[in-house]
Amino acid sequence: MTFELSIITLISAIITIYAKLRENELLQFIFKPLTMIAIILLVFFNSSSPMSFYEKAILTGLIFSTIGDVFLIKDKQFFVQGLVSFLIGHICYIVAFWTNPHWLSLIFYLTYIFFFLSILWKDLGKLKIPVIIYSTAIALMSWMALSRTIENHNHHTFHAFLGSFMFVISDSLLAYNKFKKPFRFAHLFILGTYFLAQWLIALSV
Repeated sequence: MTFELSIITLISAIITIYAKLRENELLQFIFKPLTMIAIILLVFFNSSSPMSFYEKAILTGLIFSTIGDVFLIKDKQFFVQGLVSFLIGHICYIVAFWTNPHWLSLIFYLTYIFFFLSILWKDLGKLKIPVIIYSTAIALMSWMALSRTIENHNHHTFHAFLGSFMFVISDSLLAYNKFKKPFRFAHLFILGTYFLAQWLIALSV
């Protein structure tokens, strides 16, 4: 079932990206949640019975991400609501990935936060504090995923780390496109890396 759901995810993601590039909100409202539902079903089919704490935390994170997806279709009106939904989702992922921290790798994530915020700072306006909180959360999420992979390297932990890193890339591109300077085919790269991130995290269960 993993293969079939992955194909559905891929097809639905492609339609979502096409709809975003064409600014077709109807298709986005149909296929963006559908893509995430297919990814959520991956967790259900690959989970143990009963579900472990890790699986429940990942599932909850995916559900809040789906809510955030719907908000961000109307991002001019509901950007903050979408940000909050994804923040809760990232907190769920942090809880799932939590392990003994690998302190040396923290240098990379602290550098990322400083570099990322220094680029966007003067363009953030009233959203400085929310973006700081969100950037810290996603960096912490990816750091924990990396620490977990270093501590216990297998294909599950590696999927989680790779997914978390794709998330960092996707959200960085989104923030740059929104706050700094829109770039050509931005949503192709933003949504492409985003759906890849969620699919990889789902495969980590």
